[in-house]
Amino acid sequence: LRQRWCFWDVVLAFPLELQKKLLHFATGSDRVPVGGMADLNFKISKIDVPADWLPISHTCFNQICLPPYRTRKELKHKLTIAISNAEGFGLE
Repeated sequence: LRQRWCFWDVVLAFPLELQKKLLHFATGSDRVPVGGMADLNFKISKIDVPADWLPISHTCFNQICLPPYRTRKELKHKLTIAISNAEGFGLE
């Protein structure tokens, strides 16, 4: 599985609301930077944990760490759970 490419296939097929949640999950903000997406240094990394783990984000670094999922379906399922249930730091 070429996760990096599958990641973008999955994300681009998401509805806009889930794409915003992904942006919030990865960066801490659901807004595009003032300079546009070109100003966003977004990183996707592989993490050496069991495949049943959810993706992890490091908002300070605009980074998503993906476990070694075997299929696109598994990636989509786990990513959807992670971004749909992320609550940030509890600030309103």
